[in-house]
Amino acid sequence: MSRGHILDLRWNALLNDFRRSGLTQAEFCQRRGISIHSFRKRLYQAPTPKPTPANPRSADAAAHFVPVTILPDPIPAAAPVPQPLELILTSGRRIAVAPGFDPQTLRQLIALVEERPCSD
Repeated sequence: MSRGHILDLRWNALLNDFRRSGLTQAEFCQRRGISIHSFRKRLYQAPTPKPTPANPRSADAAAHFVPVTILPDPIPAAAPVPQPLELILTSGRRIAVAPGFDPQTLRQLIALVEERPCSD
């Protein structure tokens, strides 16, 4: 079986999954990790006509089983998890700061942990 035929079968299965999903094209493509442009090209592509035999009875007589390979659904690659920044204070304390932190909150936290304890 040619590679092009296998790809056509996978796309047909993918398009059938989309039609049953109830999702928008963008949602479906994002969840499956596929290009929306490639998806739309296949979705709106005219189906290829199936060849019809000249004599239908002879086609039935020649019917036979063919090997089938089932391929797994494409799984989108997981996005890398951003590593936190590590801040080492003069006191030796360490604070890990995740990307997207609030600078004002960090300032307050540093002031609080660097503050000297009250003496009685």
